[in-house]
Amino acid sequence: MSSDFSINYYKDNSAYQILRGLDRANLQYEWQKTDDTSIIDLAQKKADKTENKSAITIALEDFTSTTTGFNGSNSSNIDSDDAKLNLFDKIASFFGFKNDNIFKSEEGQELVSSHGKIYQKDIFNNETAKNNGIEYAKQGDDLYESALNFAKADIGAIEKAFQMAKGESNKNGKLDSGEINSYTKFDGNLLDAIKEIDLAGNEKEITAEEYASYIVAVDSLGNSDGKIDSQEAENAKDMKYDKLVALAKEVYEQYNN
Repeated sequence: MSSDFSINYYKDNSAYQILRGLDRANLQYEWQKTDDTSIIDLAQKKADKTENKSAITIALEDFTSTTTGFNGSNSSNIDSDDAKLNLFDKIASFFGFKNDNIFKSEEGQELVSSHGKIYQKDIFNNETAKNNGIEYAKQGDDLYESALNFAKADIGAIEKAFQMAKGESNKNGKLDSGEINSYTKFDGNLLDAIKEIDLAGNEKEITAEEYASYIVAVDSLGNSDGKIDSQEAENAKDMKYDKLVALAKEVYEQYNN
């Protein structure tokens, strides 16, 4: 519903399968390959002026606030009509309040028009093309706060697409089994897997704080540089789940107690 992401297998680490920021950082899919970085390049300009938010976080946030539906596709997307300034935007602009959504800028509207439609997968593919993985924090940013902002942005994009597909609006900022199934096929018991990687005592949903803790934990398998590169993602994929859970638990307890 939210995207046409990978088919994963239960032999891989559950956190790697469930958390899109880990799975998509691993450059292993043929359809993932592109030279296009235009979406992330545009988002970087805004990210450079925003504390603790990377380009992909900005792109996901602005995608979520812009997308209005599926526009004849089977995944949420932005088309040229979505990118146009609406009446509220025009009135706000008249009074000096500029909409800073990257897709509603003049450059952003041209970008959307040139793509035809922009999907969530395009954002991730642009990101991995530019950074050989997922850069969740800029140099000088706080790693955990940046990871948390990325987690919130990714969950928000997933939730909105899922709820638009279901005709509902009960988003709560947490990933449940239905939402997870909308972007990855899991060869196993998904509820058991969510319980397996639980850090917060809620065994049916994954919070942004838990997601962020896994991001920082996997980054620590390498250089702790604000980026999950392909090798770190592969290491997380192959890691015994209990060891990765223990590492993420340390991060979670450091920032959430």
